[in-house]
Amino acid sequence: MTKIVPEVLRKLREAKALSQAELAERAKFDTQTISRLERGTQKTTRPGTTGKLARVLNVEPAVLTGDSPMPDIAPTPQMSSSNIRLSIETENALYLVATRYMVHRWQIMELAPLLFCWAAEMSLRERRERLRKLEEACETARALEKEMPHLPAPNFTYSEEKIAAESSSIGSHDIFGTCIDQDQFLDGPYYPQSDDTDNPFARFLEKLIDGVGDVARFEGFSPIDFPVYEVCRQEALQMVGGDETLAERILTGIAALSEMPKEFQGIFGKTEGRAVWVRAQADEFIKRQTEAAKRRDKTTEALA
Repeated sequence: MTKIVPEVLRKLREAKALSQAELAERAKFDTQTISRLERGTQKTTRPGTTGKLARVLNVEPAVLTGDSPMPDIAPTPQMSSSNIRLSIETENALYLVATRYMVHRWQIMELAPLLFCWAAEMSLRERRERLRKLEEACETARALEKEMPHLPAPNFTYSEEKIAAESSSIGSHDIFGTCIDQDQFLDGPYYPQSDDTDNPFARFLEKLIDGVGDVARFEGFSPIDFPVYEVCRQEALQMVGGDETLAERILTGIAALSEMPKEFQGIFGKTEGRAVWVRAQADEFIKRQTEAAKRRDKTTEALA
């Protein structure tokens, strides 16, 4: 038998931003066990119990028993003074991703600039490589046409203008290609492009997400609107006992997980109660939308 140091367990749990219920859920214990351990009322613990807690908290069992020093715990990050607001869909995505990979939501946010920088630079690198291949192809075509003097003189001016425009866009770190004037290249039938799927960065992200299986799905991203994507559908389903409709309510931001009562936090257990809460949130959302639509209709009728 071993003895867990209550203060060590509490500090490690708080460093992971876990409630007692969430830690118990991940370690497959009941909440009362965690409470007793942190209060020190449970004097001894089986080695298996200590090992499970250590795995969830990402430390050696000896740390929990006080036989090894506690690792350095990162200080709580300062709150930003920026007024950036996230959509409920993104807030829910943060919740699901943090749950899936057992990290803090703030850690995901802290890493976001680095990952965006990586994606943007990889997208630009891919465009540079395509441009290089296009220039080589044009050079090869010029050389071949010189061997056919009986044909009219080649004219690559149009291609050169496109190459110059793309090169300038890449050099300006223009990930969406907004600096390119599409109108000057309309030499044939006009096929309208979708702003959120046909720009180079959206195409890069779509290809990137295709490689991660069913964990994520990408729909579009434009320079003037929010990115549209979906992550962790399986986790959303698990939260509500496999109910597809309720999972969709979570993924589309109709039910805000940030407002979920503490007793339903996490994705394991209590699925029936959590499903009831999500359904109630969705019904309330739909009710508000219906009432707002009726008010708009009355206003329109009054102005007519």
